Order: sequence, then structure tokens, then C-alpha cells
Amino acid sequence: MIKTKYVIFTLFALSLLACTPKDEEELIGGGTHYLLTARECNYAWAFNAYIKQIPHQGFVQTKISSLKKDTTLKASDFILGFTTCNVDIKDIKKQPDWEGYQEAYKKYGESLLIDFPPFIVLSTKPDKMADKEDPAIETRLKQQLEKRYTRAVYDMPAANLVHVDYRLTWLKDIKITSSAEIAGRAPGQSLTDLFVVEDYFRNHAFIVTSNKNVITDYKKIVGISLSQYLSYKPMAPAEIYLRFKDNVSVPAPVTAQFTIELITGEDKSIKTTAAAVKLAP
Repeated sequence: MIKTKYVIFTLFALSLLACTPKDEEELIGGGTHYLLTARECNYAWAFNAYIKQIPHQGFVQTKISSLKKDTTLKASDFILGFTTCNVDIKDIKKQPDWEGYQEAYKKYGESLLIDFPPFIVLSTKPDKMADKEDPAIETRLKQQLEKRYTRAVYDMPAANLVHVDYRLTWLKDIKITSSAEIAGRAPGQSLTDLFVVEDYFRNHAFIVTSNKNVITDYKKIVGISLSQYLSYKPMAPAEIYLRFKDNVSVPAPVTAQFTIELITGEDKSIKTTAAAVKLAP
């Protein structure tokens, strides 16, 4: 069943890539090309995941992975993430030769958000359903991404096409609550101060501030508390992964649903709740 699921995911991904607009295909050549897409943050979807340790050539790599059904996680391995977009899942247009994104989401649930979030699916379509770009942000974003990512690997020049989304909506606050008691906090009580930023969606490890600066320094954007993150007055992330602080634990197994509420600079509330997750000490 699991193998079949990932075969379907692969076919889903290939079908999306096959829809890459012609003008983007013509960009492919030497070097790294960043195709930037601007979106307001009008919708958000929360999801559960975990930190998977992968041994590789004498090193241990970490990967954010989706949960199998009825999995119980150590609190230290738990990831709470959310992804954002300017349009709702139901509004993403269906491709003639493939099931629509809404149908795929109903079938695969939160795991789809981790590997194929809505904005990535849209970035490969002829109609990206994008909002008006911000030239100042795009100039700075390209400069920072080229500085960070464009480099030779084993003396071979990089040559790839990278879709990068950025948001035009800045966040005033991020509120996290749970349906169950967590770390001594009653259900519904704020848990925001218990989380830190673990990572971002691939190729999206950056913060765009409300004054249109771009920060890519890992030490400044990863491993930081949410209060530190919010101190930048950040534009909403395309997709972000949060984990508990090192000293946070649960005294006994607990099943909880986490709710994330985003408060925009215009005081708009965007609320989303992840599926139930089982946590253990």
C-alpha cells in the first residue's frame, strides 16, 4: 500500500512537471534559474510530520516526513507545519489528464501538503493564479538566492530550474493551541512560546520582511523562537516546519489536534487545524 502510494505521488509529480509552461522551458540551460511567484496569504493548511534521521555516506541527514496512520511520535521528533497560498485548494484548476488537486488532497491528506503543497502545484501550471509581483522583493530575493545556492558542486556548474514562491502578506502574530493538555498547558492555552523554527520548504529557506528585506542566513532564520521570527515582521512563509523546544516534553501519551492561527498585518485571522496526532514522552 505504501509503495503504491509513492508510485502515485511520483506520477502526480511528473504530470505536474509535464505542464511546465513553454516560456519556462526555454530558460533551461547553464546555471540556476529562479522563477519567482508572488502570492498573498489568504489560506493556510496545518499538518503533522516528523523528523526522520537518514544515514548517508557517514553522515546523518534529517528529512521532514509525513506520518503513517496511527503512528505515535516522541514529542522531540514531532513537527507541526503549515503551508500558505492565495487561493483555496478547491479553486486549483483540474488538469485534463490527471485528477484535480482537491481530489488528491482528499485521498492523501496532509502528506500531500508536505511533498506537493498547493503553491508548488500551481507553479508548474500555465495559469499560476499568481498575484502581482513586487519588483523590490524579487530583486533582493534573486540576489540572495544566487549568492546562497548558485555554486559549483564537485567542480561541476549547477544547472537547474527552481520555482520559488514568496508572500505579500506580513504576519503580526502566530498563535498555536492544542485540543489536549501539552507540557502542563491546558487545552486552548497558548503554546506559541514552546515552538521554534526547524526548517522551511525546499529552496524556500528565507524570510522576506515587511520592509522588503530578504534574510537567508541560517543562524538568523532556523532554530529561532517564534517571537524572534515575528520580530522580523515577516511576510508569511510559503511553508514552514516548527518543532518543540528541547526542554518541552509530555509526561504521558496524549492525542492532540493543534490549531494555528495567523494574524496578518491588517488583523485578518487565518485559522487552520491539523489532524489528530499521538505524542509520547
